[in-house]
Amino acid sequence: MSALQQLFGLEGKVALVTGGGSGIGRGAADRLAQAGAAVAIADIDATRLDHTATEMSAAGHQTFTTTVDVAEEGSVRAMVERTIERFGRLDVLVNNAGIYPVSPIAEMKVEEWDRVMAVNLRGAMLCMRESAAAMRRGGAGGSIINVSSIDSMHPSFVGMAHYGASKGGLNMLTRSAAIEFAPDGITVNAVCPGGVLTEGTAAAMFDGLRERLEARIPLGRVALPDEIGGVILFLAGPAARYVTGATLVVDGGYLVS
Repeated sequence: MSALQQLFGLEGKVALVTGGGSGIGRGAADRLAQAGAAVAIADIDATRLDHTATEMSAAGHQTFTTTVDVAEEGSVRAMVERTIERFGRLDVLVNNAGIYPVSPIAEMKVEEWDRVMAVNLRGAMLCMRESAAAMRRGGAGGSIINVSSIDSMHPSFVGMAHYGASKGGLNMLTRSAAIEFAPDGITVNAVCPGGVLTEGTAAAMFDGLRERLEARIPLGRVALPDEIGGVILFLAGPAARYVTGATLVVDGGYLVS
């Protein structure tokens, strides 16, 4: 095994990626699989899962798919149980599932606020709780990577208050879990992407929003999903074994511009 494989290789490891049917989740699933991990891909959308599984299997990757609603406790528990039944272990969780409806506070309905919190924050907690328990039983530690957002630190635009609040909560949840899970050899970190060209954001970037966003990014463009996936791969592997409780901004320099 080369020195590079020792640092970034995931041979023999099992990763679970929520929201893995598309976007950042798909980018993470691809990178983890390329590093040698068997990848369980979970999503609420069965059609996206089937498409992703077909493409990844054609590329020679070992994958397994399962539907999940991360806001529902029983659904999350079943997702982790199915992953263990299929692969026998769990080493990496990528907490990526999330929603981002646009709604100004003045027009926001309580039901929309509650749904964003249920998916983005409660869902992340449930996935962490169940996955950490499985990692603890396995006795080999593990890595949890939470996909947050730069909106947790600075609002991008009006209409995302609930989203930003949920991701701010996720950052603190990351730090708290890092302390709690450290004795079991489980690291917990957060990645905070800026603009990423996904299916969801492409539909939301109307009225020249992408152009205005890219004009402010020092690197001159939004990210691709697999670029966020590369950072997730780093945090999932041996190279980051001494990194925990960190919040890593991946935004092309947007926040410092």
